[in-house]
Amino acid sequence: MTRKKLTSVLLGSAAAAAMLLTPATAASAQAGTVQVKAAAASAQAGVERDSVRCSKPRNRWANYSWGEGTTTATIYFNNHCNHKVSVKITFVRKGSVGDKAAKYRCMTVNANTKGKKKFYAAVYKPYSVTRVARCS
Repeated sequence: MTRKKLTSVLLGSAAAAAMLLTPATAASAQAGTVQVKAAAASAQAGVERDSVRCSKPRNRWANYSWGEGTTTATIYFNNHCNHKVSVKITFVRKGSVGDKAAKYRCMTVNANTKGKKKFYAAVYKPYSVTRVARCS
């Protein structure tokens, strides 16, 4: 089942459960469904993803996703490679339209691990992940 189908199934069942459990009018039940869908859409829109191909095995990936807070950005990683992977994370200034004032951070992830790392980024947001030979 795809992620979008699973989300719609879960949202539909949550809305149905809300209508069954609370004695409410049809208008308030419909408003609850709209709130659930809006919350799921905003949560899904706030997460961005990027991947880096492994050297060994060639058909696997090191996956990265991130969400931004008010003063920090958390990078989540899941390395499916049989070796360490070093990446350069590009942060761009929030609200910049024409000039993409950027800063960079480097992160190395051990083989076959998953986890998260928090970066202080008050006026910056993560933009992309690029593979590098090593962090220096």
